[in-house]
Amino acid sequence: MEMRHLRYFVAVAEELNFTRAALRLHIAQPPLSTQIRALEEEIGAELFVRDTRRVFLTQAGKEFLVRARAILAAAQEATEAARSASAGIFGRIALGVTASAMFTERLPRALRGFGQGHAHVEIDLQEMASVAQLGALYERVLDVGILRKPDMRPPEGVHLEQWYRAPLVAAVPEGHALARQEAVRMADLQREALITYPRDAGIGLYWPVMQLCAQAGFRPRVVREAREPAFMIGLVAAGLGIAIVPQDTRCIGLEGVVYKPILEPDAASTLYLAYRTAETDPHTLAMLATLRTVASAP
Repeated sequence: MEMRHLRYFVAVAEELNFTRAALRLHIAQPPLSTQIRALEEEIGAELFVRDTRRVFLTQAGKEFLVRARAILAAAQEATEAARSASAGIFGRIALGVTASAMFTERLPRALRGFGQGHAHVEIDLQEMASVAQLGALYERVLDVGILRKPDMRPPEGVHLEQWYRAPLVAAVPEGHALARQEAVRMADLQREALITYPRDAGIGLYWPVMQLCAQAGFRPRVVREAREPAFMIGLVAAGLGIAIVPQDTRCIGLEGVVYKPILEPDAASTLYLAYRTAETDPHTLAMLATLRTVASAP
């Protein structure tokens, strides 16, 4: 059964006259009658009752008409959607984001800005660990990734581009002695209980903290690990330790936690854009352009 068979059937069903239906379809009447007979044989049911004066639908024909119209409408809709996507009107972008990046004010700003200019493009936002994003980009599951640089080379054809560098701050329990200082040095944390990201889940934030401690001449006393930023700040609020986090984490706003600048100039963490080097999709390229514009804004 082909789409033309459905169009032939619907034309006859709506005209209830083979001659008028043939004129409407711009074909001769005998081939039309032959095609309808072939359709009935394929289905195994009569769709029309024919006599010398008129044609009308059988019950089977009425049921088939409802579904034939729906199929033709769906096919037309699919065709128009494909044409619109090809012309850059409609589309979909799969955007991977590491959990800590969601607290970066620039990301919501970029998504709002992109949505205003591309209202018909769906953004499929997926929380995903940095290493997993690289694999998803290679497999074309994701179109763009926002991640912290993992301890591995990206797959062939996937490019990393520095997007946003944020200072690191110390999240300190409100009643702690360091909470009374304007800022802290890493040396101030030498004997403190630290809460960190686990190495396997937070490579982009784990290693900067370890390196800062090493440069200050001590090995950190890690008492807890947390994979999610909100859970980590909750541990700080409970007085279980101090965490070193990107300054954007302050938006969590949990009571019992104060955030102190870290004076070391290297106390920062970088977010990267990840994408395929051979990318040609206009929506993906527009998203990357929007992200770059927002990152360069004050």
